Amino acid sequence: MTSDAPSLASSERAFRSTVTETEMVDRLLALPEPVVVVTHAKPDGDAAGSVIAVSEALRLCGKRVLGVLAPPMPEQLVCLMGWGALHLLETTSPDEAAAIDAASAVIVDTAAWSQLGPTRALVEPLLPEVLVIDHHLSGDIPCDRYVDTAAAATTEVLAPIVGQLLNRCIGSSRYGPEISQALFTGLATDTGWFRFSNTTARTHRTAARLLEEGVDHAMLYAALEQGDRPEKLALLERAMASLQLVAGGRAAVMALQLSDFEQTGAREDETERIVDVPQSVGAVNVVCLATERRTDDGAGVYTRLSFRSKPGPGEVNVAELANRFNGGGHARAAGGRVEAPLDDALPSVVQAIEALFGAA
Repeated sequence: MTSDAPSLASSERAFRSTVTETEMVDRLLALPEPVVVVTHAKPDGDAAGSVIAVSEALRLCGKRVLGVLAPPMPEQLVCLMGWGALHLLETTSPDEAAAIDAASAVIVDTAAWSQLGPTRALVEPLLPEVLVIDHHLSGDIPCDRYVDTAAAATTEVLAPIVGQLLNRCIGSSRYGPEISQALFTGLATDTGWFRFSNTTARTHRTAARLLEEGVDHAMLYAALEQGDRPEKLALLERAMASLQLVAGGRAAVMALQLSDFEQTGAREDETERIVDVPQSVGAVNVVCLATERRTDDGAGVYTRLSFRSKPGPGEVNVAELANRFNGGGHARAAGGRVEAPLDDALPSVVQAIEALFGAA
């Protein structure tokens, strides 16, 4: 999932499976209808791919099901075959989400209330008829769940589950074009197109099967990674201009203010991948992108933090760093949030990074 991890208490960090993979298949088939499938707000490729894959699999099993996504919506994802069948919320109002008719829910690619955004109002009244399928280490939604933290993406967790569902319902474990593309999208985007250290032999085996089923990976790469607007390039220029090397050059910090978005015309979702750029410098082991955002009600501002780190000697677990800023995530990709404007938040972030390297 994305690096913008939820705010979690330490007691919530040991979030593990309560059912086995096969038991999760049984639970999915037993869900009362209609079923909604949701994920975190601002869905990325893994989140949207997971929603599409589960929704289509349950639909093939004869379930009345609706995949629901909460804004902001990354424009590139509209290329996915299953996009047109999704219900896209128009606002962040919980009232809009709560009005959707549902008897049960499946949550994918997150297990945290704080990440659901407006869909929490839809899901919470459905407990205990709620299931979670995820690959993250932490969460706080009290329901049955299957969590595989060794997986590179939630779609990697879903691949065998969806295969079992289809085999039981239609007598074949072949995914078909829509599900195959959705599963591959999650794998590719959460691994940086198989570059990141979370990529494993299992990841490649899963990808190979999806390619054998006909996924056009070149088309997907072009649509998802090579369709940026000029406004994003302008935003990248602002981010690079703000870059400062800290901790003796072992970390890089970039900052984007509200005015950067207003003056370039860039959207919030167009910060994707900007945080990865400074990692091309050999000495840089940790990167932070601090982005100033407006609160949902528009009355205030906060600072969103995205952290990245490299594997290898002296590697840093940025999830631990994010924990200091009401966040969490993965060892190599994590996120946090500071309830303050960028100028007020940034010094404490730099100080924490320097302290991490013993250079405070």
